[in-house]
Amino acid sequence: MEYTLKQIQAITGGKIIGSRDVVVTGIASIETAKEGDITFIKNDTLIPQALVSKAAAIVVHREIHELKKPQIVVENPFLAFIRFIENFQKENFSRPAGIHPTAVISKEAIIGKGVSIGAHVVIEDHVNIGNNVVIYPNVFIGMKSRVGDDSTIYANVAIRECVIIGKRAVIHCNSVIGDDGFGYLQINGRHKKIPQIGTVEIGDDVEIGSMVTICRSALDKTVIGNGVKIDNHSHIAHNVLIGDNTMLVAYAKIAGSTKIGKNVMIAEDVGITDHVLIGDNCVIGGGSNVYKSLEPGSIVWGSPAKPINTEKRIQVLIKKLPEMYEAIKKFIKTS
Repeated sequence: MEYTLKQIQAITGGKIIGSRDVVVTGIASIETAKEGDITFIKNDTLIPQALVSKAAAIVVHREIHELKKPQIVVENPFLAFIRFIENFQKENFSRPAGIHPTAVISKEAIIGKGVSIGAHVVIEDHVNIGNNVVIYPNVFIGMKSRVGDDSTIYANVAIRECVIIGKRAVIHCNSVIGDDGFGYLQINGRHKKIPQIGTVEIGDDVEIGSMVTICRSALDKTVIGNGVKIDNHSHIAHNVLIGDNTMLVAYAKIAGSTKIGKNVMIAEDVGITDHVLIGDNCVIGGGSNVYKSLEPGSIVWGSPAKPINTEKRIQVLIKKLPEMYEAIKKFIKTS
């Protein structure tokens, strides 16, 4: 890569302090930046690191007079840096449009304009692929499914039949969308499978990490709202509904028919039991297990999950148990 500071400023916005013609050849964090790199700082606490950095230029939140190198001053350096990285990524890592000769595509499938379809991709009957979709090698897309414009499907993803995926979705490697929900009826001590003939519907601007499973419903649909972000190794069971802009961190496990509201934050390794309702704007702390519904705005932690201040007091008391035990033992001996 090679950009002048003027070219970068055209992407990030802001005001240049110093030479506009400085050439940038790399991108790095403030801790690792070397000569030729551009980096950024978010606030005054990082100024000491900026002053000793070898970076060619720094994106900053205000002019730093003691910094003797070019700066781009913007209101939000992190956001500006993201804009530049997005542009860099698009220019340097975009896959060329076209269909690999080993791809197997049904004649009854509809393929949009500007798509990139990699080696050994399988697209079945009546699938609809939108414009500018990128599909990496070894992806399977089952019959009657739909993938919206500008989406990216990474290698080895399996999308089962009748799944709907919105625009600008990103699905990372080895995830499975639309596998059967885990539904069985016990008859005379044996498990009779309940056919899962529903579907999965995923909104716009959704990002799904690697090794994620999202199960189809038995009769209706599992719904992932707009702007939802799901981290690696998470599991979404049948008939779950996740509201817009909710975030699930790694190893989240959501049992069947759970309803999760909008703007909910679910931290790492959380388990939520079936048929509960999680209200809008809830926060669930890492490692929690949720066994009952939560009111909107709840902040919980623990197993079972409880109001976070209650759980903090419990944790303090647990640390004091050995001391309390010795005190009780001493009291019993002297009584």
